[in-house]
Amino acid sequence: MKLRSFMIISALSFGGFALMSWQSQQLPHPIPQEATQGKQVWQDYNCISCHALFGNGGYNGDDLTHIINKRSSLELINFFVKPPVMRPNHKRLHPQLSQDEAEKLVQYFKFLDKIPTLGWPPKARKSGENI
Repeated sequence: MKLRSFMIISALSFGGFALMSWQSQQLPHPIPQEATQGKQVWQDYNCISCHALFGNGGYNGDDLTHIINKRSSLELINFFVKPPVMRPNHKRLHPQLSQDEAEKLVQYFKFLDKIPTLGWPPKARKSGENI
């Protein structure tokens, strides 16, 4: 009796898992192709070593989760294609990207901006400032 119950539960579990696996393959890609290519640029240039996304990453640069709200796409592309001279006390210089790489990175930022963050990362406050 116990073996029969075990076999039935196992068969139902396996069938349910197989069905869910098949259904997940039928769903459209949740991340657009342009955003995926922009993420690859982000990883290739190791941007996370200086900049953060969603509060995670480097602390030398800004958190770029919602940078698309602060700067226009054209402004960001121009910055990446012709990066400004950085202050001499910075450990790294900003890499110069190609036009195509810059456009892909901006598409990635547009995708990130659509993710609901519920106010995260929190805004910086001065020491002693009340919550």
